[in-house]
Amino acid sequence: MINRAAEVYREEGLNQLVGKSIGALQRYTALTYWRSRGSRTFEIDDVTATFTTKGRAARSLQIFDDGEREMVQDLLSNVEKDDVFWDVGAHIGFHSCFAGQRVNRVEAFEPASVAAERCRKHVAANDVDASVHECALWHTNETLTLDSESAATGEGGSITVPARTGDNLVGDEIPQPNVVKIDVEGAEPRVIDGMEETLTDDECRLVYCEVHRPAETRPSVQDHGATTEEFLDSLSDLGFTVETIMDRGLDLHVKARSNSSSH
Repeated sequence: MINRAAEVYREEGLNQLVGKSIGALQRYTALTYWRSRGSRTFEIDDVTATFTTKGRAARSLQIFDDGEREMVQDLLSNVEKDDVFWDVGAHIGFHSCFAGQRVNRVEAFEPASVAAERCRKHVAANDVDASVHECALWHTNETLTLDSESAATGEGGSITVPARTGDNLVGDEIPQPNVVKIDVEGAEPRVIDGMEETLTDDECRLVYCEVHRPAETRPSVQDHGATTEEFLDSLSDLGFTVETIMDRGLDLHVKARSNSSSH
């Protein structure tokens, strides 16, 4: 922390150092407060959802609250009661708990066991009809070893997880989605490659995606064989019109609407 402060002072000056220090203190104070409360309730577009703030969940929720509201609000305004919603990279269930209160069914996919268990508890606490699948969506059926950054667990070490293609999963037990959200720490191209049939089905009309741009400190789409532009083009090639919901610099939140959906 001291080294980082010195770096900011050298590169950006005293005013920036003070401003960033105050911001960091405010975030720390908020985290301490919510952890002491044990839970936190959010409201977006007249939908409320409550989450535990145990351990690292408090920081995850702070990140969601700061950066995911626009996507969630757009999602809530476009889902329909009879929809099946796939939450790919569900983490602790933020999107599932909101969308699940407006749709018929949620299928959540989260490979990290700690996050998956928290997701199960959150959807249950918010009376959401959801199945949480402890696997990664991928372009092939195999076993993956993910580091903590790729798995978004916030914990050290790597984990070994099963990986399945979305196309392979659609069937009697896991229904065809109408709306899909993807947030997989840069592996978005792999997910898309593994569910082309699912996405081009007439029943699938919307895809929401957090696109991870190249960065030195974390995985991105470039680590999975595509530039940001190439990835967006791949959605267009599947018959979607893509629009930006929010540009956060390192992350790009997009909505892709099917050009041939039956809805």
